[in-house]
Amino acid sequence: QMRKLLLFLSLLIPSLAWFYGRSRPDAWTQGGVWPLPQYMEYGKVNRTISPQRMFINAGSHEDCDIVQDNVRGYVERWLFPFPVSADSSSSPYHLSILIEQKCPMGAPQQGMNESYSLKVSSEKAVLEAAEVWGAIRGLETFSQLIFFDQNENTYKLRTAVIDDWPRFSVRGILIDTSRHFLSVKTIKKQLDIMAANKMNVLHWHIVDSESFPYESQRFPHLSKKGAYSPRHVYTRAMVEDVIEYARMRAIRVMPEFDTPGHTSSWNSQPGLLTECFDSNGENTNLPNLIDPTNEDNFKFLGEFFEEVVSTFPEKFLHLGGDEISDYLEECWNRNKKIRKFMRKRGMTNTTQLEDYYFKKLENVTSGLHEQRDRVFWQEVFDLDKPSSSSIIHIWKGNTFAELAENIRQATMKGHRVIVSSCWYLNYVKYGADWKNFVAGTVETNSRYYYCDPHDFIGTREQKKLVLGGVATMWGEMIDNTNIEAVLWPRASAVAERLWSRREDTNDAEEAWPRLHELRCRMVARGYRFAPTNWPDYCPFELNE
Repeated sequence: QMRKLLLFLSLLIPSLAWFYGRSRPDAWTQGGVWPLPQYMEYGKVNRTISPQRMFINAGSHEDCDIVQDNVRGYVERWLFPFPVSADSSSSPYHLSILIEQKCPMGAPQQGMNESYSLKVSSEKAVLEAAEVWGAIRGLETFSQLIFFDQNENTYKLRTAVIDDWPRFSVRGILIDTSRHFLSVKTIKKQLDIMAANKMNVLHWHIVDSESFPYESQRFPHLSKKGAYSPRHVYTRAMVEDVIEYARMRAIRVMPEFDTPGHTSSWNSQPGLLTECFDSNGENTNLPNLIDPTNEDNFKFLGEFFEEVVSTFPEKFLHLGGDEISDYLEECWNRNKKIRKFMRKRGMTNTTQLEDYYFKKLENVTSGLHEQRDRVFWQEVFDLDKPSSSSIIHIWKGNTFAELAENIRQATMKGHRVIVSSCWYLNYVKYGADWKNFVAGTVETNSRYYYCDPHDFIGTREQKKLVLGGVATMWGEMIDNTNIEAVLWPRASAVAERLWSRREDTNDAEEAWPRLHELRCRMVARGYRFAPTNWPDYCPFELNE
């Protein structure tokens, strides 16, 4: 008996040592859905499904361009990402899509209805939605119920009944195309992956201090002199291509043009930026703040943003407003022209000058021919500057307690809020930072899965003012070569937090097998979904 016990232990110990207490490398679900639906009940039957005998009927919406594009994409690429032998013995399978409202002509907007219901039996499936945007979300869910059976070398469909809708209306990704230019192809790939994660806002931080890649038709000198090179520019046609591609995936494109700081690349506009001085009074510092004393600058900004809203149909316009304090001393306090302007108007500090600037900016943008909801970074609220209708983008807070207080303060004053503080995904930590706190980091820079925008003390009305969140991918160290693997599937943790019921998604270890299946599914579709939970593998690895 002792010899048998020793033999058992000799086999067991290496097995335990291999996993180091971590999840098994082959721990994945079959037909698991990410993000987790609001209500889902699996059936008891899985059926074989053949790519050659799978049919989708969109009924009266067959001619809708959005429906056509998605049905074609799922049938040709996503439902069955790798080929298998034809199975003539499998019975045909039909998915019927029923949509109540007409095909929309315009882009999705705040308040879009993304709810859907899906009934999948062994004989047929029915997807119902009020709007086409919900049908897109339901079609992705249907695709995730299909899994590959390695033992039988065939596809299987998991039966289920699902009623689903998003918890938050804003579920976004920020891309930064100033620090490193991202190709349209790269941006489109991120939009594909966002749609697979049911995310719906691309926050396009398109210009910054380093470069001005946005081609303005009204002010072409901005990109001619502000972009890295003529090849590092987004023409209007390229921007419209991205917006249309996003529309087909039920994704809004929110542009951000950050002012009055982060504006060095705007310097080709005459008189726009203030001169900046070092501590010796020498004009050696790079200009990086707009000159609020020049009235012509507000005329320019009005004309510039008129062009922006004619290009971007999105009703949210992000006007930035962050990190002005980084340049105040050099560019405003040491500038004699600025100080003279302040004295003439009885201003005793630059905070009053900031107030002056933002009031003028709000006046300019409130007069645009198409009305927009203005979004500002948190500093503008901290200075008590924006109108009550402005949306505050929270990005500060080194701890969850600080973040909660920032949200509480903004909502207490009636502002709608978007949260990003705990989702700065460009900060990469070794290990499973999507779920684990990593030593040596600020609290909100890891454990992405556990950060919740409703974790603050406030009334029910305050909680309603929280629109959702945006995971940021700032571009100092990110370009076309690495954005995908750094962003995904870490951003998938954010996607589930913003879509799913909190009470059903409180355990990252329980969620991990579904996330692993999502990773392998996206790898099979051809995307660079990085490992996030120590050693693992996928049935089909990325093959480029």
